[in-house]
Amino acid sequence: MNYQNPAPFVDKDALRTNAIILTVVGFLCGGTIPAIFGIIALVQLDTNPASAQSMAKVGWIIFWVLLAVGILFAVLWLLLFGGMMALPFLVNP
Repeated sequence: MNYQNPAPFVDKDALRTNAIILTVVGFLCGGTIPAIFGIIALVQLDTNPASAQSMAKVGWIIFWVLLAVGILFAVLWLLLFGGMMALPFLVNP
C-alpha cells in the first residue's frame, strides 16, 4: 500500500497572525508585493495551510530584501548628494 506523507502540522492561528502582520507591514513599508503574498497566505489558510505557510515565508523574504535594497539606495543617494553638496567647499576652501 502506498501512503501519502502527512502534511506537516501548521499552527493556523500563528500563521494567520503572521500573514496579517505581513500584509499590514507590506503595505506600509515594503510595497505591495509582500502584502500580496500575505493576502494569498490568508486566502489559502483554510484550504492549503502548507502553501499558505510557504507564501508567508516568501513574502517576508521579499519584504526584507526590498527593505535592504531601499536602505542601500537611500545611503547611496545621501552619499552622492552629500558629496555633490560638499564638493564646492572642498574645491574652493
